[in-house]
Amino acid sequence: MIQIGNRKVGKDEPCFIIAEAGVAHNGHLDIAKRLVDIAVKTKCDAVKFQTFKPVKSDFPEESMEFFNRWRNIPNLTYNEFIDLKKYCDKKNILFFSTPHSLSAIDFLAPHVPVYKIASPSITNDYFVKRVKSKNKPIIASTGSITHESRRATEGEINHFLSIMNNNSNLALLYCVSQYPCYNFDEQAFVNFMNKYNGYSIGLSCHSKDINYSYSAVRLGACIIEQHITLDDDFECPDRKVSLNPNELSDLVYAIRNFEEGNEK
Repeated sequence: MIQIGNRKVGKDEPCFIIAEAGVAHNGHLDIAKRLVDIAVKTKCDAVKFQTFKPVKSDFPEESMEFFNRWRNIPNLTYNEFIDLKKYCDKKNILFFSTPHSLSAIDFLAPHVPVYKIASPSITNDYFVKRVKSKNKPIIASTGSITHESRRATEGEINHFLSIMNNNSNLALLYCVSQYPCYNFDEQAFVNFMNKYNGYSIGLSCHSKDINYSYSAVRLGACIIEQHITLDDDFECPDRKVSLNPNELSDLVYAIRNFEEGNEK
């Protein structure tokens, strides 16, 4: 069980649904606010962005593929993030962001109730220790761009957990770093849940198939992170793995319907 603001997240609690807006705003604050509106309208619990630009020195050599992929993507300024956070407060939805540099970690500290650590960053000890030093709840993805499986190894995850020093306010997301991911391996997810059953477990989904996330919830996931976009024709990063508003609404409805004891 972890505590995010006044929200308990874990077993026997409603699934914590994160609308991953990421950088789908293309560097425009007005579009970012429209993504917030979608998250609010579909009744997600939180909307998450990504704070760039990454600093090369923050990434180990094996994560340079990730750094190079994102280095030129337009992002919001720090002042715009503050504006966006205020907008989320006004709309009564939880705001947080994934930092991709040490300076972003420091900037976000007074503005977020929880940190998200992206998959490529869990093997960066200095980065992880900096996040840990902020004494906030942490949600960490466990994908990988350096392994054929596109998942972090057990050794990498265990090393990350050792740095966390058995932090009880930590959640782990099963993640396959494929964009899009064409298969949800239910048995692998169950194995992941069983292996790390001392933590709140969820899914970071990179698919437009809402059955992936829905299946994860049926299997016990207490967090779902799902990429979103304005619509299917809107050109933005991760468009191929992002749900449009109707798809997101269908997913949230299916999850809540299941939690109320009804089958889809």
